Amino acid sequence: MTSTGLVYMMTPALACFYGGLVENKNFLNQLFLSVVCMAIIPVQWCLFGYSFAFGPGNSAFGSFSYSVGLKMGLVSLHGETADQINPLSIPSLAFSAFQCSFAIITPALISGAVVGRMKVIPYMLFIFLWATFCYDPLARWVFYDLGWLHQLGVVDFAGGLVVHVSSGVSGLVAALILGSRAQFDPDVLNTGQTNIPFTIVGTGLLWVGWMGFNGGSAYAASEIYDSYSFFEGIAALAIVNSNVAAASSMTIWVILDIIHGKLRGQPNAFVSIPGVCSATVVGLVAITPCAGYVQPGYAMLIGACAGLIVNLFLAGKKRFFHVDDTLDVFSCHGLGGFIGTVMTGLFIQTDVNSGVVNGAFYGNPIQLGYQLVGIVVVVSFSTVCTAAILLPMHFTFGIRINRLEQVRGLDNVAHGIVDMNLPKKMSQIQGPSLRQKQTEINIIPTIPIESS
Repeated sequence: MTSTGLVYMMTPALACFYGGLVENKNFLNQLFLSVVCMAIIPVQWCLFGYSFAFGPGNSAFGSFSYSVGLKMGLVSLHGETADQINPLSIPSLAFSAFQCSFAIITPALISGAVVGRMKVIPYMLFIFLWATFCYDPLARWVFYDLGWLHQLGVVDFAGGLVVHVSSGVSGLVAALILGSRAQFDPDVLNTGQTNIPFTIVGTGLLWVGWMGFNGGSAYAASEIYDSYSFFEGIAALAIVNSNVAAASSMTIWVILDIIHGKLRGQPNAFVSIPGVCSATVVGLVAITPCAGYVQPGYAMLIGACAGLIVNLFLAGKKRFFHVDDTLDVFSCHGLGGFIGTVMTGLFIQTDVNSGVVNGAFYGNPIQLGYQLVGIVVVVSFSTVCTAAILLPMHFTFGIRINRLEQVRGLDNVAHGIVDMNLPKKMSQIQGPSLRQKQTEINIIPTIPIESS
């Protein structure tokens, strides 16, 4: 339950992280887009979400058996009831609460891709539908012991696929469907003032919360499977690996920032604070699918590789890939999840955790193939689900605010917050049609005077 509390804290932490990166006119709205998931998802999870993901059923779909908390007693970590396979069991309500915290933060991650241009009510409807038709099936396929991807051999310790790849891909699809912001510049994150201290605080809280996210996924403080594992404390291993991966990713990112600055001829190369914060998240994302399955040395390597690859990808994205994924949800979570999932197939060891098979580096190359299959399935399913939900909404009642509303900002448009600088912003709107209207309004008619 301690881990559950830590993971619940990650959603308001994410709100701070995202909120500090957006323009002030969208700051409160961005906080709302994350926090509102804490209202929508627990209701959905209690009604049928948990039952769809972990209730009785087949390898692909659950049922309504556990709806509104019915028939919930003990749950085994390896089956539907506590006496099926493993004597270790926990109360179903505790397990459900922990999994609910995952279900909350996953759609909240998507909000970083739709900054400043999505209507609030359609967003809330999208969150509910996406959790039902995308997240719940993926959780069953991968996390549930009888799920078909789990049975195939796909390994995901704490949600690299289910949480991060799914949200990263869905964020990219949502950004493509919504289109770019009215004043989008691929070379500039924002054109107005931001609140970077909020991002720093959010990063710290996310880092702390991730200890519950990954450490809690061991479901016990000591060993889960047997006493012969090289590391008996799987939860402790997951926490150590998470810290090491985040630290190595941040270190690599700082070094790359300095190198990029020197290459551009800057005498005093600066280190991007938002970049360093993102690097921390990238390292944590990458270690998530294997936090309890690899040695700390490999965790350091995974974090460093993720930081390097994502940093270079973002540099190339500015030049070649002009999609308004505003806060780089796909780059940090989607690509970070890809990297972690692939490296899971390389470095996992039975000697570290006897609950998994060896990876490709330890004589089992087929495991890498299983991980790649998992990536393809999650990417394809997330893409189809997100498009199937958003496109009908887009072509019926609309999901995007208009250009003038974007300039005013969603704090004002969606929440009624008055911005004292709004008249100045309105005067800076670009667009020939609007300037022409303003000119016509301000014209003072004159009467020609004949000279005598």
